Amino acid sequence: MITREADGTILTHAGPEIGVASTKAFTAQMIALYLFALYLGQLRGTLTPEESKQHAQQLANCRSRWSTCSTKRTPLKTWRKNSSAAPIFLFGRGINFPIALEGALKLKELSYIHAEGYPAAR
Repeated sequence: MITREADGTILTHAGPEIGVASTKAFTAQMIALYLFALYLGQLRGTLTPEESKQHAQQLANCRSRWSTCSTKRTPLKTWRKNSSAAPIFLFGRGINFPIALEGALKLKELSYIHAEGYPAAR
């Protein structure tokens, strides 16, 4: 209903969310905003079409990078079994600070591990 009432929309086409954490919806929204920013950069003339294409290609390569990264990490469940009840602190610098907050929220929601997100620097 809200899309009918709004003057403009950006649909993510993420599909239904199965889990509580809504990671898929969050990620889809970040990607949609990133692509919209690339579009606006071209409209304003601050990004050339070639630069936008490079950014879009890097975004397309994120999946393979994530696969490589996630195979090298110890699963959280295994880590939690072998650790004390110490809290987890996630740090994000600059525009990545909200990502640290979101990551802490996911840990709290899914594993009941105490986690906090903090800014690393300005």
